[in-house]
Amino acid sequence: MKRTRAVLVAPKQFDFIQEEIPKLKENEVLYKTISVGLCHSDIPAYRGTSAMGFGNKHGYDAMIKNPQFPMGIGHEPVCVVEDVGSAVTCFKPGDLVTGVLSTCIADYNVAANAQMIKIPETSKPIDACLGEPMMCVANIVRAVEPKMGDRIAVIGCGFMGLMVIAGLKSQALGDIVAIDLDEKRLEMAVQYGATKTINPKNVDVEDVSFELTHGRMYDCIVEITGSLRGLQTALSVAKISGRGKILTPSVYSKNETWTEEMAYNMMYRSPIIHVVHPYYTNEYMHTLEIGVEAYVKGVFPTEELITHRIPFERVDEGFRLLDTNPPGYIKGIITF
Repeated sequence: MKRTRAVLVAPKQFDFIQEEIPKLKENEVLYKTISVGLCHSDIPAYRGTSAMGFGNKHGYDAMIKNPQFPMGIGHEPVCVVEDVGSAVTCFKPGDLVTGVLSTCIADYNVAANAQMIKIPETSKPIDACLGEPMMCVANIVRAVEPKMGDRIAVIGCGFMGLMVIAGLKSQALGDIVAIDLDEKRLEMAVQYGATKTINPKNVDVEDVSFELTHGRMYDCIVEITGSLRGLQTALSVAKISGRGKILTPSVYSKNETWTEEMAYNMMYRSPIIHVVHPYYTNEYMHTLEIGVEAYVKGVFPTEELITHRIPFERVDEGFRLLDTNPPGYIKGIITF
């Protein structure tokens, strides 16, 4: 039996390869792919500048500085179990599953059952049940740990930012302030739970935040733009008296300049800067289950935020959309 994989053969250039699927080992599962989410953390690999490395010479994960081609890509799969090895008892053929598999943009994938879970019975779209990013959002929301009366800001209202707002709304907090340059995304932020919005193109974010918070600024900020400009904004509106918290799930993978203003705000406001990527959680599978359950229960509006479904054979188009982020784009998935 053969499978087809999409691989990067050069920066921004895909090719398709066919290869035999090896016989399953006793602990392996054959997954037939339904969809794969497109994630901005794959953009450095797509551009050929760097890539995520799984196990460097010292045995831990780290950046690959000079990625080698051809290279597989993608890590947000939704699948149906096609076959299982003789020792696998947690899955059976026909089970719908989601989680994380590396380099998974292929019509079939073979991997051990680790980091994949069954999707509970649901009437919601299965191709939108993207366990990996929903796990990331659940991880962020759990790490916020707000106290009664805390004021929260979310900087960046793309897919992840809007999902974070929806998750925070479920916590019955006070003010959730959404900050973004796109008015349509700010309107969506209100739809999903933001109580106030700020567009830096129209007003001074620091001035408006000072007024909204009665001079206290924000107790907790989720900065999820992927740019140091977003972090600069976060530092300028963090709690003035210190001990505020800035959560940074963003991947700052661009060569950007740290500013003097950021340094002074870091000194005077002394926020806790809390990195909340998936590596932060020590209960990955439990947090994955929480994220998927939030989708099934309607807390996470994942299916409403998928704006582009791109067929597998047009994977290059999907990554161009992800890279350029045109108006109207929120989240894309590759469909099979």
